[in-house]
Amino acid sequence: MSEKASTISKNRSVRGFAGPGYRNVKIVAVVAGLIGFLLACLSPLMPVKQTTAELNWPQDNSVTNVAAPLVSFVPTDLRVSVPCATAADLPAGGGVLLSTLPTGGAEATSRGLFIRATADSITVTGRDVVLLTADRASAQSNPNCRIIFNADGKGASGEIVDGGSEGQLSFDVPDPNLRPQIVGVFTELPEDTSPAGLEFNATIDTRFVTTPMTLKFLSMVIGIAMTVLSLVALALLDARDGRGHHRFLPARWWTIRISDVVVFGVLAFWWLMGSNTSDDGYNFTVGRIAGEAGYVDNYYRYFGVPQDPFGWHYQVISAMANVSLSAPWMRLPAFLLGLLGWWLISREVIPRLGRTVRHSTPALWSAAFVFLAIWMPYNNGLRPEPALAVGALLTWVSVDRSIATGRLLPLALATTIAAFTLALAPGGLMAVALLLAGIRPLLRRIMTRRHRDGLLPLLMPILAAGTAVLYNIFADQTLSTILTSSQVASEVGPTLEWWQEPVRYYYLMLPTADGTLSRRFGILMAFLCLMVVLLMLLRRRKPMGIAKGPTWRLVAGVFGFMFFLAFTPTKWTHHLGVYAGIGAALAAAAGAMMAPALLRRRRNRTFFAAAVLYVVALSFAGTNGWWFVASYGIPWWDQPPQIAGIRVTWIVLVIAVATTLVGLWQHFRDDYVDADQRTEGSKRLHRLAFSPMPVLSGLMVLFMMASFAKAAYVQKDSWSWLNSNVDALRGDICALANDVLVEPDPNTGLLRPATVAGQTDLTPGEALTGTDMTGFTPNGVPNDLSVDATESSDTAAAQNTAQTGAGSDDDSTDADEAGTGGGQGSLGVNGSTVRLPFGLDPADTPVLGSFGSTGGDLTSSWYQMPEPAPGAPLMTLSAAGRVTAVDGEGVVQPGQELIAEFGRPGPGNTVIPMGQMTPIDIGDPPIWRNLRFPLSDAPAGASVVRIIAKDTSLAPDQWLAVTPPRITTLRTLNDLVGTNDPVLVDWLPAMVFPCQQPMAVKYGVTEVPKWRILPDAQATRQNSQTWMSGDAGGPLGITQAMLRPTIIPSYLRNDWGRDWGSLQQFTEIATAKPAQIELGSSTHSGLWSPAPMRAVGY
Repeated sequence: MSEKASTISKNRSVRGFAGPGYRNVKIVAVVAGLIGFLLACLSPLMPVKQTTAELNWPQDNSVTNVAAPLVSFVPTDLRVSVPCATAADLPAGGGVLLSTLPTGGAEATSRGLFIRATADSITVTGRDVVLLTADRASAQSNPNCRIIFNADGKGASGEIVDGGSEGQLSFDVPDPNLRPQIVGVFTELPEDTSPAGLEFNATIDTRFVTTPMTLKFLSMVIGIAMTVLSLVALALLDARDGRGHHRFLPARWWTIRISDVVVFGVLAFWWLMGSNTSDDGYNFTVGRIAGEAGYVDNYYRYFGVPQDPFGWHYQVISAMANVSLSAPWMRLPAFLLGLLGWWLISREVIPRLGRTVRHSTPALWSAAFVFLAIWMPYNNGLRPEPALAVGALLTWVSVDRSIATGRLLPLALATTIAAFTLALAPGGLMAVALLLAGIRPLLRRIMTRRHRDGLLPLLMPILAAGTAVLYNIFADQTLSTILTSSQVASEVGPTLEWWQEPVRYYYLMLPTADGTLSRRFGILMAFLCLMVVLLMLLRRRKPMGIAKGPTWRLVAGVFGFMFFLAFTPTKWTHHLGVYAGIGAALAAAAGAMMAPALLRRRRNRTFFAAAVLYVVALSFAGTNGWWFVASYGIPWWDQPPQIAGIRVTWIVLVIAVATTLVGLWQHFRDDYVDADQRTEGSKRLHRLAFSPMPVLSGLMVLFMMASFAKAAYVQKDSWSWLNSNVDALRGDICALANDVLVEPDPNTGLLRPATVAGQTDLTPGEALTGTDMTGFTPNGVPNDLSVDATESSDTAAAQNTAQTGAGSDDDSTDADEAGTGGGQGSLGVNGSTVRLPFGLDPADTPVLGSFGSTGGDLTSSWYQMPEPAPGAPLMTLSAAGRVTAVDGEGVVQPGQELIAEFGRPGPGNTVIPMGQMTPIDIGDPPIWRNLRFPLSDAPAGASVVRIIAKDTSLAPDQWLAVTPPRITTLRTLNDLVGTNDPVLVDWLPAMVFPCQQPMAVKYGVTEVPKWRILPDAQATRQNSQTWMSGDAGGPLGITQAMLRPTIIPSYLRNDWGRDWGSLQQFTEIATAKPAQIELGSSTHSGLWSPAPMRAVGY
């Protein structure tokens, strides 16, 4: 049978199935589409199976502490009953009968429930409110007396039954926020106290730990199948136009061009050694813990509510994390999406913009480099912007295909793509805006088709396709849980209003990580292209060779997105990464429009070149900074780039102004000369002519690549993304944990007095005192060592606090809790009562400080240095106050003199001085920090060392305090922390510590961590302590309530002046074993809610 006969036979069989006028196909399209749509709308209401969890106490028939920190902080309901007679087992002075937080925890009484006995009364307090009181003597002597406390979603009530006639014996408050925070059950009762009559029952909030019931699962399967069937029917109706099959892929789509090689090479370079993005660690950790948690727990904020309705990319991250945790693997989707984005731009978008754009070399390269200029700083990580940018491109291409062909299957697919893109993050509104931008011509196509196919057969498949995303959003969640999570997020914040949208662009211009030159350039260039395209379309009704309709839809889509974006509650600049695809499309159109073929007046081309130069100048006014570890080794990471002391921004600005003046000269001159005179000079300079946008954009891309190439070279012996990713490809995925070196026990590294002339049998205190000491005393350290300097990053801190909405309660560096903020401790070896940091033992470590003196001079005795060893590359000492030292950038910071003098024994065992060294100090004075003396810089052959300190200032804030020097054998953080201990890894560094186990969340209970890994001090203040605060439902509200941290001294290998972050080790405030959680299950509809979540009042 011939091919033509086969086609005729196939068409006849299709028409036979379809029936007269494709009646059967229309029925299928309507019925299947309607079923798909209805089942999608019903999926939020369908029943789910909830895993229930309860905390009951006492456990194992024993009255001992148990730990069960609730992710939601408070239970859905709580019932407590305590016999008054148990108070008799407490000392006469009283104690805690029962509490939900340990007494020594941060803000314990303001957040928890405490049932106490004092010398003369029994009291019940909740959130610092005295709820019940009774006379202790009469209550504990009555065997029928009981203390009862109940709290649920309606309020709290309680009473002291048979508690006598004195006191407040009952209460009833209709306030669900009176439910206490629970991190466990704690008591000061003796362990041999009888548990009889003691009852504590808390229902843990596991409303989000649900799975679909069989009915819901089957309805989703049927709904998806019906949606697909309706789309097949729509495709058959499309085929009635008689135009046969339309090519899905463009002709010669597989041809490799030079631009493809360049884009692939840059993206591959960036995948291996380029920057991380701001929230990689956040998304990485959420994905890692999602499987055990049973849902996508927000983890770092919002009291454990899920990310839904946005954030299905976390499920992808979670699935990938089950394969490998290496950075190259986790960054692979961004790399592949970058390739797909460029393929769409070059194969689908540019050809649709018209003949002039399609054949314009400047248009192609403008699109390539603007795409890379936005992609590189914004889209090389685990944030959703790469998928959002590609989703926006796919939506636009599908809409344009539907308009061009008159077929509606591409429109249905565009609706699905836009819906799933929006379900990723609010930035998916770009896809929605591009979909709406084509609504007018699409309606014309539908109105034309309805006479042939009817209206419902065309609309129902599209409606089903657009709502199919609900199957994903509500796969295991319900309408009630999604509404609850949205309400909590809104209450906690940040929630900025629509009229505050300019704040986003204000942040883009700030000299912070949100406004670096790399973040500025691509976005400003995209906006410049938007204005150019808009003006050209308005100026010329039919620009030569430009497809006006598709170009207008690009412009309308961008303006629509700007409008929609204003209504999103957060205003971070990283959301701008969604412009990568559409910005490149606009750059292609602008590149063609600014070419001589379309823009004939040289004046206008000169003004455009000046505009591009102004964008470059404005970009270079920002720093060359990158997020967290990506800044290691980067030139000008903390300042605007400069050449020979002159800022590049001023150099480019001068060139831009000169170019503008040339344009003005051309503007006035061209009115008075003929065409031959106007072009005479241009002909002589023809060989020097170039299109400014692709050239300058390409140079910017090259600058970013060169910055990271230099960083890789500078950090070749330390940590860099290149070293880390190459190691990961070799199988070692532990990243920064292999290059952070720690002192497991700094006490073991304390140097002992040397046996040299004039020094025999010195005590530690005598050795540090030396001879002729003046002005230094064992207690010469103030009690409060909080950072009191005005930070240069105040503006950045203010903007971050405004967006996070976090209170000031947790807006500190945790210095006090971690032992570096001063205070009083036990009596030390030299009579000091100063609280020592870093786990230093006061029995072995003397302290001397000059605070309170009018000056001071200290020269310690000589200390014996151990034999050089590869594992001990540093001499360190703990110091406080202000010290003259070299910071991480090699700049000497002012302060009081503190140096190490090295020597060796000479004739008669006298010491011969060999040289002095100024310390490296990266800390924030005046808190305790570890000064570093690299032994590689010490004089060769030195075997003894002493400390020389001088306080020559009369200013009250100019003082210093010292402890003896240490040379400790260092271990890697990976060796010390290991891969099994639960760790609170702050969201900023989490991506570079993949081998450490984040504290798990299971059945609504958080695992108690043993360690915490923090970013650098500034990032800790501005990000961790605000975003993760207890007020906002973050994990710090748990750790600060039940754990006490100690900073472990740590350093970055061969980059001793780098503040990489810090490692804290936790100890329990009150020893408690993990609680046993009693599990069950229950079935609920999509409207069920156990109780309102408490998201305020902490």
